[in-house]
Amino acid sequence: MHYEGTGRGSETVYKINPRVSQEEIEKKVESEKLTTVNICRTILALFYGSALREEVDFYVTTTSRSRRNYHIKVNTHTLNSIRRLI
Repeated sequence: MHYEGTGRGSETVYKINPRVSQEEIEKKVESEKLTTVNICRTILALFYGSALREEVDFYVTTTSRSRRNYHIKVNTHTLNSIRRLI
C-alpha cells in the first residue's frame, strides 16, 4: 500500500504489511517454510543493510494486536541505498 505524505515536501511513503506479503509469497512459492517473523527479519535486514536510518528513512508501527507494519519513504536517497545493497 502506498500513500502520499503530508506536511514537509511531497514524499511518497509505502507501507509493507508482513502478513499480506507472506500470503502473496506463499501463492508463488508453495513448498517453502515461510513465517511472518522471517518476513519481518528480511525487511529489517534490507533496511539496516542499506544503511537506512530509522525514523528518518523508515519507521515501524505496531497494531493493537502487536503486528508490525513497516513504512519506507521513497525518495532518491532510499532508492539509491537499497539499489547499492541489491
